[in-house]
Amino acid sequence: MARKNKSLQLRVIDDSDLEPASVMRLDNYETEQRRARELKAAEESSADGDKVELRTHQPDIDLLIETESAKLDVLEQDWGESAIRRQPIPWGWFVLIALAIAGAVLWSLARVERAEIEAIRIRTETASAIVGEEREQREAVELIDHINRSIREFFGATSVAQLVHLVRHPERVAPLMDRYYADKPVDHGHFESIRKLEPATLDNRGNFWMANVALDNGKVHSLILEIGKSGEARVDWETFVCYQPMPWDAFVRQRPSGVSLDFRVYLENDNFYNYEFANDEQWVCFRLTALGGEEAVFGYAKAESDVANALLRQLESHGAERVSLLLRLTIPEGLQSRNGVVIEKLLSPRWLYLDPPDSSS
Repeated sequence: MARKNKSLQLRVIDDSDLEPASVMRLDNYETEQRRARELKAAEESSADGDKVELRTHQPDIDLLIETESAKLDVLEQDWGESAIRRQPIPWGWFVLIALAIAGAVLWSLARVERAEIEAIRIRTETASAIVGEEREQREAVELIDHINRSIREFFGATSVAQLVHLVRHPERVAPLMDRYYADKPVDHGHFESIRKLEPATLDNRGNFWMANVALDNGKVHSLILEIGKSGEARVDWETFVCYQPMPWDAFVRQRPSGVSLDFRVYLENDNFYNYEFANDEQWVCFRLTALGGEEAVFGYAKAESDVANALLRQLESHGAERVSLLLRLTIPEGLQSRNGVVIEKLLSPRWLYLDPPDSSS
């Protein structure tokens, strides 16, 4: 049977009126395996706390650019932090600074402490000095009083008995005073005033004083005083009268032989050699004079002897000028030299005995 030819017509269909047909997706084995793997990976990522987004399509290029920029920023920050962490922290400098600060503090405290100690020391020394000065002033006043009283009593004495209590070495000097005043009165003039008073250091001894005393007759007399341990002032009578065993000019003229006498003389270098003293290799020559005397003699000491060496040292210490010495002289019996004497001993390098001489010497 033949078909009837029917014309084809287009019919508009409104899709909104159509309900979507249900579609059943058929999965094969490979699809199920892939889906299982994706689910497993998602579970593991969720367990690690990471947010995983499963995409079924590729992201746009702008998302990729944004993502890369974010990653670059993070990398730069991480690089800077790691670089800072890799630079070692300079703990040594902190220690050094701390030590310097501690040292400065200790130094300041030490200076403050030293300053306080120094201030205390200065105050103590000042107080001691004031007390010491006051004590020294009192002692000086007392000393001047002792000296003034002794000088007044010395010039006011009219007998040896009165003098003997006012002079140095009274036991030794008393017989000399008896001999000296045997033919003259004890009268030294009347005291008027002390013109000058000053300490005198003799062989490192600071207990001697020198005084210039004005008398009522217009004369000025010099004397030496020694201050004793108890503070009393004693006059050196031997130097005051320049005591000699006999008048110097009488000794030179009379030339007593065979005796040894102690004289206060001036000594100088000389070169007069004659008679027994003609050999200048055996003798050393000196010229001797005395206070108030007109005569001179030549004293000789054995060359290279202790006496000669001591006399030469005394001259050298005084610039080769004359020196005041206390010498023991003798004129040997039968001596032909008419103006020569032998110097036996140097008794004192001055006219004063610091200590009483040994009676056996």
